[in-house]
Amino acid sequence: MTGATPPAASAPDDRLAIAIQSLYKARGLSLADPQTAAAYDVAVQAVALLLIDGTYKTGGLGQEEHRRLRALLDAAALVPGYLSGADR
Repeated sequence: MTGATPPAASAPDDRLAIAIQSLYKARGLSLADPQTAAAYDVAVQAVALLLIDGTYKTGGLGQEEHRRLRALLDAAALVPGYLSGADR
């Protein structure tokens, strides 16, 4: 098992950004709010580092599965900036 680093995402898919923002809007929140975006960032990092990377490092995910999941999470991490126009 190698410590392969997944490729960095350049921007989330529009559908992903809309879907994630919709989850927040349904709860009266928005990723345009800096505090909400910061909390979202912590949650995405926790999933990426603790669950995805941790599972990979302990042999629970193969290299390709890890790469794909991290690419999705890396794109999801960009959603707040993308929605604000910073990543467009």
